[in-house]
Amino acid sequence: MESIRTGRSPLGLITDFVIDETVTIPGKRTEFGARRTVSVGKAMLTSPRIFTVFVDESILDEALSAYPAYDGRLSLTDVVSTVVMKRYGVSEILSHDSDFDSVRGIRRLTSA
Repeated sequence: MESIRTGRSPLGLITDFVIDETVTIPGKRTEFGARRTVSVGKAMLTSPRIFTVFVDESILDEALSAYPAYDGRLSLTDVVSTVVMKRYGVSEILSHDSDFDSVRGIRRLTSA
């Protein structure tokens, strides 16, 4: 995120589902806290270097159709990300989630 924010990396592409997880999961942890995660979510949403795709019915329908092919290895949010990546011609994902390693046509980066 920091390399995208500072311009060392190309523009980022995320979904509102990713913002949801970014706020919700760490926000439950007392050492990180809800206030801090909300500020991270807002920063992602308002960044001029990050394009947010809002999941509509067609994206969600395609992701729900593709979900069973991953046998539970990918969360629905992850499958939504792969659908959006395909639609926008993106082949690299910055993630610590090794589950993306099993997705054909996607190269996972762990740092930018």
